[in-house]
Amino acid sequence: MQTVKKFLCTVLALLSILVCFAGCSSEETGIGKTAEEVELSDFEHAKLGVVTGSLFGGYSREQFPDASISEFQNFSDVLAALKLGKVDGTMLDRPNFNSVKRTERDLFCIPVPAYSVEIGFGFQKKEGNELQMQMNDFLKELEKSGKRDELLEKWYGEEEPNASVPLGELEDNTKPLKVSIDTTRKPFVYRYNNEPVGFEIEVLYLFCEEYDYKITVDSIDDVSFASGLAGLATGKYDLVCGGLYMTSERKESVGFSDPYMNADVVMAFVIDGGGEGFWSSVGESFQKTFVREGRWKMILEGIATTLLISVSAVLGGTVLGFLLYLAARSKFKALSAFARGFAKVYSKIITGTPTLVVLMLLFYVVFGKTDLSGVIVAIIGFILTFGSFVYTQLKLTVEGVDKGQTEAAYALGYGRSRTFFRIILPQAMKMFLPAYSAEIVGLVKATSVVGYIAVNDLTKVGDIIRSNTYEAFFPLIAVAVIYFLITCGISALLDLVRRRTDARRKKRKNLSEEV
Repeated sequence: MQTVKKFLCTVLALLSILVCFAGCSSEETGIGKTAEEVELSDFEHAKLGVVTGSLFGGYSREQFPDASISEFQNFSDVLAALKLGKVDGTMLDRPNFNSVKRTERDLFCIPVPAYSVEIGFGFQKKEGNELQMQMNDFLKELEKSGKRDELLEKWYGEEEPNASVPLGELEDNTKPLKVSIDTTRKPFVYRYNNEPVGFEIEVLYLFCEEYDYKITVDSIDDVSFASGLAGLATGKYDLVCGGLYMTSERKESVGFSDPYMNADVVMAFVIDGGGEGFWSSVGESFQKTFVREGRWKMILEGIATTLLISVSAVLGGTVLGFLLYLAARSKFKALSAFARGFAKVYSKIITGTPTLVVLMLLFYVVFGKTDLSGVIVAIIGFILTFGSFVYTQLKLTVEGVDKGQTEAAYALGYGRSRTFFRIILPQAMKMFLPAYSAEIVGLVKATSVVGYIAVNDLTKVGDIIRSNTYEAFFPLIAVAVIYFLITCGISALLDLVRRRTDARRKKRKNLSEEV
């Protein structure tokens, strides 16, 4: 009954959000002008949106010191804020603007002549990097042959390219290559039919074909460009694709290729031209989010990955925490002392370190030079996190059982192990299970950060869809509803198990049957 009430409340909340979206359109820009009338000076006191840590954040503050700057996690969030009127404008490069303009008819721009950005591939920073030099030679030949301009027109033009890149053909090559891609960086790198495409992906394909480099599904990680650069520093990746902007500061730690283009910078803004009604736009948004390119399959894959990590972490963490607790209470003093000391340090480290940091340390440092997939690393990370909880909670609940119970069991001739498993542990479980259930629900929600280590879980898939469709509503709502249903289902299942194992409930049921 409680689950039904929660579901109905969620539906009402989503309907409220939908109504809010219906009233969020505007007739003109936040600065009160039409597209033809807008000038760069109009943004001097405007509200500007930037991606956290991006090059354009610095440019915006430098060019418009009196503007109000709002930071967002990625460009899809900036565009959503722009369309809702929360910000008046955002700086971006011309190729990125062109790719957005293909689907966003109400998006306009004016040049920012003071700035331009050099874009290229990222490599490990080391002297005589052969891979980097080969890419530089290849880019020169690509430009000389005219192929580069052909590819630029294909991927950066006004028409959406309907093409795929056959990366699978490179699996038979001999020299392995570990690559990081950021598929939120359209048109440089993005997904089409759930496959990586874009200018840099096609250049990478031609480069690998030329120099016999081998790429497999397991050797490509889809992570943010910041995580990719971190992977370069630790040797996790050989090359990073994602429309990387070259700056003097980044060149201190990253070995960039020669720039394949010098892109103009523009200030983008939205003007609502009226046109189709709200409900029509909702229908189009639904179609783009779930139907086009079979994106519902991506969502199902994301759900499966989230459940795999969650279930594996709960099972593995439960076993780890329980075994560690048994070792800590062992009758062998040496083992007990070691286990208690280890558990104390281990629990302090895990509880004092954010889960995301633990995952990134495991992925980029501990297992940085291995072929271990992000999913396996995520499972290991959450096993460590959940195991720490299980050990600590067992310790608290077992110690909470009256010591007289142990003494009474010994007086009746029970041994140490039998007393623990037959008398103490069942009583401790009454206090342990509610917290255990809540922690499982928390773990499922905490898995939403695994996208930082190249795992396409439910949240990451939602981000990929948003970055390709520039739609915020349905991807976010779908992710929220799915997480809600998963956590409610888990809560209901655990509540059922708890009630079925409740000794007092069984006793009451037996008494009622006897009566």
